[in-house]
Amino acid sequence: MVREDRLRKGREVNPLTDIWLRTRETVRFVIDRKTAKYIILLIVLTGFASGLIGLMNTRNADMPVWVAILQALITGPIGSAFGYFLGAAILMLVGRLFKGTATYQEMFKALATAQIPQIWLLPLLIIWAFASPATFFADRTDVEGDPVVVIMSLVMGVVSVWTFVIVCKAVGEAHSVSSWKGFFIVVLPGIIIAIIVLLIVFVLFASFFNQL
Repeated sequence: MVREDRLRKGREVNPLTDIWLRTRETVRFVIDRKTAKYIILLIVLTGFASGLIGLMNTRNADMPVWVAILQALITGPIGSAFGYFLGAAILMLVGRLFKGTATYQEMFKALATAQIPQIWLLPLLIIWAFASPATFFADRTDVEGDPVVVIMSLVMGVVSVWTFVIVCKAVGEAHSVSSWKGFFIVVLPGIIIAIIVLLIVFVLFASFFNQL
């Protein structure tokens, strides 16, 4: 009965707007109702935004803006798709430690849906790139205090933080566990990688000093 009520509510969900505050309901709606075509569209749009963000601070002010836009449109979705493919596998496996039940397909859909807030940045990024390419491509230390840079940095910072919160909730929903468990599922791989890197660095330093 609870599941039927959620699905009934899901028919009223608009993923582009409801992801911000009705995250779990939106993610479940996309997992249960949306087809592969919709997920591909999300990959293209979120990847496009990620590609534009990746071109910031590159000091390529001489690059024509339309070339940068085209580059982001091509390379961004490819990079995002690879990230979703790899991330879905990792989070699906880590979730098993917390008794999560998500399939690979469900986790992939959840990750793509969780990045919807990036789509809202697209118009702002495109306008910024065309209106002020000098500040868009510039190193932030070179344009510190510029009003456009300050405002966009604040907007992107807020969106990034809230996107992380949404990702944790989305992972929790996909695994049918709490959002707090979703948080630990998301951060655990990073902690493990950090520990491995520190161990490798420690072994290398120890080996170096033993040879002295």
